Amino acid sequence: MRYRSASIILVGLFLFGLLSAPRAACAAEKTRELKLSGKYLLIPIGVRTKARANWLQVVIDGKPVYQYALRVAPKAEGVLWWSFFDVSQYSGKTASIKLTGGEVAGIDLIKVADKIPGKAPMYAEKYRPQFHFSTRRGWINDPNGLIYYKGLYHMYYQYNPVSTNWGNMTWGHAVSKDLIHWTEQAAVLFPDSKGTCFSGAAFIDRKNLLGAKSGEEDVVAAFYLRTKIGLCMAYSNDAGMTFVDYKGNPVLSHKGARIDTPRPFWYEPTKRWIAPTYDHFVNKEGKKMRAVGFYSSADLKTWKYESRVEQKKWGDELCGCVDFFQLPVDGDPKNKKWVMIMIEGSYIVGTFDGHKFHTLEGKPAETSDRIRSLVKFGNFYATQSWHNMPDDRRVQITWMRGGRYPGMPFNQQFTVPSQLTLHSTSEGPRLRMNPIKELETLRKKTHKWNGLTLKPDANPLADIKGDLFDVEVEFAPTAETQTVFDLRGQKVIYDAKTATLSSENVRSPLKPDKGLIRLRILLDRTSIEVYANDGRIYIPRCITTKDDNLSLTATCDTGEVKVRSLRVHELKSAWE
Repeated sequence: MRYRSASIILVGLFLFGLLSAPRAACAAEKTRELKLSGKYLLIPIGVRTKARANWLQVVIDGKPVYQYALRVAPKAEGVLWWSFFDVSQYSGKTASIKLTGGEVAGIDLIKVADKIPGKAPMYAEKYRPQFHFSTRRGWINDPNGLIYYKGLYHMYYQYNPVSTNWGNMTWGHAVSKDLIHWTEQAAVLFPDSKGTCFSGAAFIDRKNLLGAKSGEEDVVAAFYLRTKIGLCMAYSNDAGMTFVDYKGNPVLSHKGARIDTPRPFWYEPTKRWIAPTYDHFVNKEGKKMRAVGFYSSADLKTWKYESRVEQKKWGDELCGCVDFFQLPVDGDPKNKKWVMIMIEGSYIVGTFDGHKFHTLEGKPAETSDRIRSLVKFGNFYATQSWHNMPDDRRVQITWMRGGRYPGMPFNQQFTVPSQLTLHSTSEGPRLRMNPIKELETLRKKTHKWNGLTLKPDANPLADIKGDLFDVEVEFAPTAETQTVFDLRGQKVIYDAKTATLSSENVRSPLKPDKGLIRLRILLDRTSIEVYANDGRIYIPRCITTKDDNLSLTATCDTGEVKVRSLRVHELKSAWE
């Protein structure tokens, strides 16, 4: 999906124009050849100037492999940071490099090396998230193609490798054995003459319906939007490490309207693949409206329209990047419901028969049926969950849209992965989300209290200093009292008078559960996430901590607050 900010959209459209348009005849141009004798092809990125942006094309074995609009630094002293392409698969070959537009002298700085240079060691930069995923260099937004295959979690994502702004949409790739410690891999889908690579999903084609299998591995397939032609398939025969576009692309497209962000899954009762998509339709008044469109296929090549979840008003893009899956209610495998999560976290619980999605009341679902999100505003956009997880766990990760990372060679981060569960309530089944248990492996020291009393003039956490924290607390709020937890200047406040929880200017109603408030607070260098009352409420916020403030406080403004239990876990970096 596109980044929804006017300034960034303008930048992105400008870059997309460069990608789409032929080079002007009068543009400066310079070429060179370079033997790929190292792991990375390094590109020097410079500051924005009045000069035209550059157009970079790298050809290997007669094929354009990398085609990007960017700003190449013309001189060594003007290099802000080094972009890179992992060229391991082309080792020993010769790349033909052409740079056009603007200042082209920087082509001579392009080089091959086995390490990525930087002003600070990788993952030790001042504003680098330490237990949230961020890419080594460049921009990221939507997570894409989350799958588990043979002991590895794969995470693909929207990626601009040559700028810290949105544009040049590429599919980046990282793998993990535990969803916490990630290793970035070579990107897998790249811009070409048919457009850039927008959001989608990945899955395992165990039946080889695409007919693409060429070895022992099951085919890992990606279903995504290539912007000029429509929804496309790509396939991998090396366990998701590299992809090839299907020759029959596009497999699904519309005239006059974009169809986007497919989320395919196998539906056994009809023995067909089902793909909810970001779709459009024309209403009775002749107006084009947004929807979640359901399509089905027996072979992954031909798709049939089934139904849609309509959005009656134009509004925000609720229907983009939807996630759709089954969850057991209260853990009962005999009582499963279908859940559709919209782009901003609101959701609908219902039934699905392979053709249509209905509410629990039996009516065709519309976006107006959605339940208010348990995510309370904050930095949260375009969530996706992993396909094919062990034990049928449903774990999601989300783009923390809107963070700021001044002076860094990267931009944006993802949330901590959270497990989703569905629970009975008097109002019907409701979602909860909590940090995955694997996060506990980062705990290096724990401070414990039981039966603690908080007072205005005392701070039981005064002796604790640190960078990264995971705090668990359970307390009985006192009438008319504010209970305050301050982590390195980031305040989380529960106001008993108004029954309100707040974090970084985001507020949410929160009533005690059996007389108690339970909080889980995760503090990283550039984010704070608060889970309340066993995951009923979630507030994700991007922040910037100060180097000289490593302190914690737990206090109240008046009276006393009884704390049943308090656990402060100091965390180590996931990059260690």
